[in-house]
Amino acid sequence: MENSTRQEDSNASARARELSRKSPLRTFESEPPVCPFRKCDMRSNHKVVGKGWDFEYHTTRDEIELLQCGSCSLIFPRNIPDDAALSVIYPPNYYSFSETTNSNRLVMAVRGWMSRRKGNTYKALLSAPEAEVIDIGCGDGRMLDVLKASCPSGWRYYGIDWSADAVERVRRKGYEGRSGDISRMDLSDWEGKFDLALMHQLVEHVRDPRGLLEKVRRILKPGGVLSVETPDIDAWDFRLLSKRYWAGYHIPRHFYIFDKDNFAQLAREVGFEVESTVSLVNPVFWIHSIQSYFADKAYLRRFARFFNHQNVLMLALFTPLEILQTRLSKTSSNMQINLRRIT
Repeated sequence: MENSTRQEDSNASARARELSRKSPLRTFESEPPVCPFRKCDMRSNHKVVGKGWDFEYHTTRDEIELLQCGSCSLIFPRNIPDDAALSVIYPPNYYSFSETTNSNRLVMAVRGWMSRRKGNTYKALLSAPEAEVIDIGCGDGRMLDVLKASCPSGWRYYGIDWSADAVERVRRKGYEGRSGDISRMDLSDWEGKFDLALMHQLVEHVRDPRGLLEKVRRILKPGGVLSVETPDIDAWDFRLLSKRYWAGYHIPRHFYIFDKDNFAQLAREVGFEVESTVSLVNPVFWIHSIQSYFADKAYLRRFARFFNHQNVLMLALFTPLEILQTRLSKTSSNMQINLRRIT
């Protein structure tokens, strides 16, 4: 079955590349963003801090401006793609849909080690032999696999993802999975069910971060933990590359980009308390930022795919820089904030 799954993923990636070559790049219908803090119109007090197009997946060549709020420092695009654009901006070869089958083995080993360290954090936060755990934005279940292998045997695992194909892989692994847009999903049967919810690299993708946090809070038990990982603008690479090539923009898929302070404020407003905040080593943004630069230059574009998160040489080059950043400045472009639902 594993070989069959690999072949399916390979075929899907090939079809996506062929479609990209044959089809004209789309101009998306869009809609204005909505302030997660419900305090401003996101138009009257802002500045343009960057712009760019989809350097990674080439789903659009439209130049999209990134704005920053003068009050809360939140970054957001001037307009965000509408629902009809989702199946285009997340193509079949999107990285999280096939992480466990299309990854370099050495890279997977290192990522597995780092994820197991996160598992130790979750075990310390729960300290329970039995727990209900959900990964929201689970992709094909890579993180669920890691937790199942390293956490107590009494923990039970669930996943939610927008991709039906990815969720089908999650189910084949034996986890309960649901596919669809969590913002519109009816989760009333899960209210008060979970001890731990993971939301890694998701909140920046949704139209209403506040509504999402409120919804996740409802499916947690009182005292339950929500672990969020999301880009952080308090980082060296953002300061150097924010005008155009910073990979944290992930144009057109990232709608809201926070820092530690404004995300913690939002979490407190919807009924969480902050347990801990950590800056995580994140060489991938450096690599994809270089990829964006190469993709933006016609004479360099053919070399852009060399700079990707599966390239061991690039990871070896930029990981020491990230370790240096986290030790000297206590910051990076990827933050983990662990929250607890207030009873």
